Amino acid sequence: MKKYPNLFSPLVIRNVRFRNRIIAGPCSMTPTSPEHRAPDEKRIMYIEDKARGGAGGVTTSECTIDSRFASRKTSGDVAMLKYRSDFTKMASAIARHGAVPSIQLYHAGDTTWPRFINGLNPHGPNSYVRDDGVQVEAFDKETMAEVCRDFARAAVMMRDCGFKMVQIHGGHGWLFSQFLSPATNWRTDEYGGSLENRARFPLEILRAVREAVGDTLLVEFRMSGDEHMENGITLEDVCAFAVMAQEYIDIIHMSAGSYYTTNQYTFPGIMVPGGPEGCNLYLAKEVKKHVKIPVATVGGYGSDPAELDRIIRDGDADIIYMARQILADPQTPNKWRECRELDVTPCVRCMNCLGNFDHGEFGCDVNPNVGHELLDIIQRQPPAHSRRVVVVGGGPAGMKAAVTAAERGHEVILFEKEKELGGTLNYLSHDCHKTQLKAFKEHLIYLVKKSKIDVRTGVEATPEMIEELAPYALILAAGSTIIVPKIPGLVENGALSCKDIEEHPEKVGNKIVIIGGGLTGCETGLHFAELGKNVVVVEMTGDVAVQANHITKPMIMETFERLSDRISYMVNTTCKEVTDKGVYVENSNGRHFIEADTVIYSVGLRARSELLERFAECDVPFFRPIGDCSGVANVRKAIYTGYHAALDVL
Repeated sequence: MKKYPNLFSPLVIRNVRFRNRIIAGPCSMTPTSPEHRAPDEKRIMYIEDKARGGAGGVTTSECTIDSRFASRKTSGDVAMLKYRSDFTKMASAIARHGAVPSIQLYHAGDTTWPRFINGLNPHGPNSYVRDDGVQVEAFDKETMAEVCRDFARAAVMMRDCGFKMVQIHGGHGWLFSQFLSPATNWRTDEYGGSLENRARFPLEILRAVREAVGDTLLVEFRMSGDEHMENGITLEDVCAFAVMAQEYIDIIHMSAGSYYTTNQYTFPGIMVPGGPEGCNLYLAKEVKKHVKIPVATVGGYGSDPAELDRIIRDGDADIIYMARQILADPQTPNKWRECRELDVTPCVRCMNCLGNFDHGEFGCDVNPNVGHELLDIIQRQPPAHSRRVVVVGGGPAGMKAAVTAAERGHEVILFEKEKELGGTLNYLSHDCHKTQLKAFKEHLIYLVKKSKIDVRTGVEATPEMIEELAPYALILAAGSTIIVPKIPGLVENGALSCKDIEEHPEKVGNKIVIIGGGLTGCETGLHFAELGKNVVVVEMTGDVAVQANHITKPMIMETFERLSDRISYMVNTTCKEVTDKGVYVENSNGRHFIEADTVIYSVGLRARSELLERFAECDVPFFRPIGDCSGVANVRKAIYTGYHAALDVL
């Protein structure tokens, strides 16, 4: 606390005391079932873990005020009296660990789908037909009054369930934003046109909530200070609205972006211009100049507690919201308070937590427990015996397996043929967008060195060597090899791989052709474009960065556009030959030559299956291949397979 005295100073609002200035933001990894639209035991455990981690408050996500017009999906909570006991359990689970329980209330307005609201048409500021053919009905005064009553009723219900604060979601393109933003409100009556008119309905809702709860509940209002879209609300109007709203609310919370087109700013990833950390702070700073109530800031925070302490000290904001960092490590606030910064698992800003949510891939790439807390309790039962465990390979999978096994009391020997730990993560240091993934690599190395692990770097393990050690368990994390495409002239003319770039950065010139437009190829190209080099990315399929999730992909494409004077890409194009002057490519327009002084290939990795077969013959009771050698992996697969392999050694 002495190291970060401002960040860990208490804040008291209307007799509600926050023990520090960190609030765990709304970020759900455990969807509600359509049959029971309220928190179940699994999600309560997920939320409770955040409170246990030391945050001053925990805000749960996406509770709609009614099940008729407000919901945007069937897997979110609904503020209905029949679910009161479930919400009471959730509020209690937060409060019993000393955090302030808060819940987010929202109305999706015209962004919802008829199938989520019993086949009815959604309501919004305007009557129109959406691009998907859905008819949107314009709110009239009667339906507006109903919404006001529903928000007020939901707030009272949550207060009675034990929540000390409600966060009314007024940003990200939902109902409040739809009225406040000129981009989405083109009404001509008293609810459209001027800011005073556009603010009328939002203020009516906030007034209704305040009148219903009085001084018995904190009301926080979240809004997008910058929608990052044409004709969106201006920061000047945001500040003016904040002044209008402050008599009804206790905290104003500054976020950004819109679900319409710019949710990559709502959930800032690695390619946000200037980096994700504190990307919205300028909005909070400006609003704070105009209001008398506390201002909360959110946006990529979590890697630098000293900077967060400075934000509070200098009065740039009063509250720091963190969502994804607390997914990566729920104990982040406790570890910072205890000055154990190196023990914090850093968020890598991959956005796969939310970006893969629609595909059912719930979870965090670097935290295999999140969203699976109940399963983790079962799996983490102490092993019956302390075993000798040999791990072959010091990449992310091997390090995670070794650290987890050592934590469980096993004797662990870790082999890595290179002189340094890190595996494929060592190929990332050149990329300016990978600072947080590099931090994660260093975190794993720190944990290995901190643990009681016999680390043998610069040693290539053999089956004979393993059998001499007579381990109970052999965990093989032998990694992968870089695929070298069979293109005439590629090898002879010195084309580079990602590993070559890392080991010999001086070989990279100013005119670059990248063969392979997958996620890695695009990120590498954008890195060099950021450095001022000229880059052409050549991809044989019909699209680039197809592996990117639906949040990262728009930011990648936006970055291509922002750097279009330095980088371009060609799809449905095959590289036919590499020369010392450049490359020949072919597409539907014929054969072309692209001048280049550097050719980089990024067409994927190949699992080291031959090693798997060799080591599988070892005479050990327990054998498990993990990471790339079990089929080419990403970070999540590496961490998850390493973690669970270690748990299975009993």
